[in-house]
This record gives sequence, structure tokens and C-alpha cells, in this order.
Amino acid sequence: MPSSKITNLPDDNRVMRHVGWNKLRRDADNDDKVIGFLPEAFQLREGEDSLSVRWIEYYTDPDDAARIRRCVLEERAARKIGAKSAFGIGRVGRIKQVCKTHGASIRIVHEPKDNEPSHSGIRRLPKDDLVLLDALASEAFTEMVLNSDIPTEAI
Repeated sequence: MPSSKITNLPDDNRVMRHVGWNKLRRDADNDDKVIGFLPEAFQLREGEDSLSVRWIEYYTDPDDAARIRRCVLEERAARKIGAKSAFGIGRVGRIKQVCKTHGASIRIVHEPKDNEPSHSGIRRLPKDDLVLLDALASEAFTEMVLNSDIPTEAI
């Protein structure tokens, strides 16, 4: 596995962001049907200097689903995750490209924490640029995994 030193993530790798139920975009005709993410899902909270994500390729399992499951289990162990929440997945290079198009020069770095080895952060993300945050929601984090679709058992 990669070292614990803070490093930039490769453009061809992916990161995953936990998104709570209240920040999920839902179908107008069926509130239980999740269709994407709201811009607020990628907004920094007061006092945050980076947007928390998980580095999927930190884990070296040959099976992609196993790497994603490891990241979800790590997130669940670190904090309370609602049953109806989801995870947005985006490619590092695409996230950087979308941000650059909107005038933001970001960095996506591996920032491991105790018991959270895949923890990473998106740094220099503007806090209140809703146009950029909407672009992240619709153009960068284009894959979604529902929390309910990931088994609870350990790997």
C-alpha cells in the first residue's frame, strides 16, 4: 500500500465522497429515487480547509467492487452513515479539469488519518461557488453507489 506521506493522487485514480440523504438529488415524482447529487454535497463546512474524500485505489484488491466496499466500510467505521445516504465517485483528473474550467486550481491529496488509511482531501476548493459545486455534482462525480447496496460484513 502507498506510504502515509501526504502526496498528490494520480489523475487516473478515483475518489469517493459520502453524501447524506439531504444532499442527494431525488426524482420529482418519486422522492425515494436518488438521481444524483446536490451542489451542497461538495461544499466545505465552516472551518474546513479541504473536502474529505476516500482514495479508492489506495486499496489494491484486484476487484474494483472490493476496493469500493473497503472505502465504504472505512467511512462507516469513522462516522455515522445514514442508511439512505450514497457515495459519489469521481476520477481525480476529471475533478481537477472541472474545477480548472471554473477558475479553481485545486489539489487532491492523500491525507491518511488514524484508522482511515484511504482518507484524502480536495484542497483549495472555493467554498461558496455554487456554479462550480453544481458542476462537480453533475460533471465530475458521475458514478454513485447507494450505502444500502454495500454489504455490512467486513472483507
